[in-house]
Amino acid sequence: MDLRQLKYFVAIYELRNLSHAADHCSVAQSAVSHHLARLEDELGTPLFKRRSRGMDPTAAGERLYEHAIDIFIRLRMAEDDVKNGGKVLSGEITVGMPYSVIKVIGVELMRAVRERYPSVTLILKEALSGIGFDHLVTEQCEFSLLYNPPQDDRIRQKPLLDEQLYFIGHPSLLGDAPDPLEFRDLTEYPLMLLSSGTFSRALMDKPQLLHSLERASSVRLASVAATIGALEAAIGCTVAPQVLVADQLQRGELVARRIINPEPVRTLYLAERSNNSSSFLSEKIAQLVEELVQDAVLKGRWTAALLAAGK
Repeated sequence: MDLRQLKYFVAIYELRNLSHAADHCSVAQSAVSHHLARLEDELGTPLFKRRSRGMDPTAAGERLYEHAIDIFIRLRMAEDDVKNGGKVLSGEITVGMPYSVIKVIGVELMRAVRERYPSVTLILKEALSGIGFDHLVTEQCEFSLLYNPPQDDRIRQKPLLDEQLYFIGHPSLLGDAPDPLEFRDLTEYPLMLLSSGTFSRALMDKPQLLHSLERASSVRLASVAATIGALEAAIGCTVAPQVLVADQLQRGELVARRIINPEPVRTLYLAERSNNSSSFLSEKIAQLVEELVQDAVLKGRWTAALLAAGK
């Protein structure tokens, strides 16, 4: 099977007539008939029912037409992608991010896309990491930033940074003392956990530690806004990165105490679908996202440790 055979086949399918298909393709009718016969021979099944006044596709012909149209669409996309590789980028791209990541780099990303790639439409899809993982595998995003995603053949992952977690709460609950807290002592405080969709390991990738917190937690929330509101109202404390409530910490409305023995850390990954062939657009935006993450860490706006891709 080759592209010329598929081209003639599509013309016959759409015009339902060998003569009209030949005229459309600017070749002799015998050439169209010859290539159709070869194609049917290669596939081992008739693609059309010959009638006195035309040709009707068989079930196999219907299926091949769907594949052929998809092939030609992808060829045009490939051609456009390669031609535009060194030129002005255009198109629409959807990127998934948790709230805390958007808070750090969201504005900078939107500004950079507008300035560097004015013909690109950027869609930022906010979601907790578990939900963001579902969005990625169901093709609602080109790529996503996820915390501790599961090992899954459907996605490929690149680690970007390790982020330390703190015990955060109202001063009336945690006091003003800067002393660290032992991990085992966290359960002595009113505890709330931010759930993360289909998996909770986005908080920390240590099941034993996570389960101990889950058992002691009296409140589970799937809303960042509700979690921050509950922290401000002194309803409970939670384990989270400082960046989640950076403004409240700076104003003294909340307190963040370091956790020791052990120190909980979570990893941020850039994740894409394994079966997704990167376009120049997705490559450029992913590269831009990585640059902004690195810049935020190096300039101290994000308390985290940058990682090499080989982690």
